[in-house]
Amino acid sequence: MTVASNAMMYILKASKCWLFLFWGTVMAEPQLLLNYTGHLPECPTWSAEEHALYWADILEGEIHRYHLPTAEHTVLSFHEEVGCFALRERGGFIVAMRNGIWLADKHGLLQRKVCDNPSNPQLARFNDGGTDSLGRFYAGTFWGREITTVPC
Repeated sequence: MTVASNAMMYILKASKCWLFLFWGTVMAEPQLLLNYTGHLPECPTWSAEEHALYWADILEGEIHRYHLPTAEHTVLSFHEEVGCFALRERGGFIVAMRNGIWLADKHGLLQRKVCDNPSNPQLARFNDGGTDSLGRFYAGTFWGREITTVPC
């Protein structure tokens, strides 16, 4: 998802076709799913188990969920900017916010602080991150040109 003052969520319908002895994907016309206007939408995350798309609106301090089968859009609000997040295997989230990295339940209730922001939280916030193939969560902060990466 791109950073925009008027972002919209789209889905592309795809169909499989046999082409030149390998499987390819043919994209159809995009279909508008949700007319969402956000301030800084980032970190799109697909949950195949839930058939849901999650994303963060960093400046609003929110994690959004769009459930594809029902078209239900829910919003979890946090008390500060949400730089990035990841879905947890047993439900809920790991969320990198301005003051540190937290575990939260599926309703957005903060359960436990994992680590503090290694930078000065008054000047720097977590901005981007994600998980690697082993499920480890990485998040980075920015403060001017300085970037710090924190593995959790």
